[in-house]
Amino acid sequence: MFKEYLQYVLSRGQIRFIVLVRSVLFLLVFSAIPAMQAGGAVALGGVLIILGLLATYVINGFVIRSGMDPQKPIEFSKYFIFLLTLALFLILFFLIVARLIEPLLGTQLQEFLKKQSTEPSTPLPAEFVRFYLIFAFVIGLILHLILPVLFAKLSLIQGLKELPNSVKRSDYIVAAWTPFVIMFVPDLLVSLISNSEEMMVSIFGQILLIVIFFFMLTSDIFLQYPTYYLVRTEKKTTEGPENS
Repeated sequence: MFKEYLQYVLSRGQIRFIVLVRSVLFLLVFSAIPAMQAGGAVALGGVLIILGLLATYVINGFVIRSGMDPQKPIEFSKYFIFLLTLALFLILFFLIVARLIEPLLGTQLQEFLKKQSTEPSTPLPAEFVRFYLIFAFVIGLILHLILPVLFAKLSLIQGLKELPNSVKRSDYIVAAWTPFVIMFVPDLLVSLISNSEEMMVSIFGQILLIVIFFFMLTSDIFLQYPTYYLVRTEKKTTEGPENS
């Protein structure tokens, strides 16, 4: 079904245009970072560019989601309200996670931050790097099981009710985790070679950075695939009895 999803995405000119605008905004952000650190009007302009960049993800998410089932059109107001409730849910989720991991890293993290305040060049301890990679991977797997179900229902309550049924499906787990794992691997490799300047400037390192930039531009497209999978499989299931 991924091939079908790519055909769906590529057939919508709005998505291609939004990604083009996003790539320009990314380049503007990267070029403006040194000037933004100086403050002033340039910093304000940089903030506006970043807000515009975030807006492309909101709008593109709506464009992708709204066309998944032509028989059930979606209004932007409903989609936007859902995003607000989702943001509150994610804030609560990460607050709970932060409270759970605080006993594991609390003291060591405070010591590192205190040392870094006096010696800014202090490298991040290796155990922190390993913990971050494991933590990011596990949290990513959890969220990429939950979020597509919520986006498919466009309702926090209905999505959470449907979640147990969805996670029992092995086909959905594969559809949900595959895009995340593909996008996580380049970040993992860069983290592993980041301490080696020679590796970072090598052809391999540069290719990894290009791949990561590509995923930054298209991450919402890849991560909407599990939602598309759920919407289309549900549509086929409901159409089956009707046709028979």
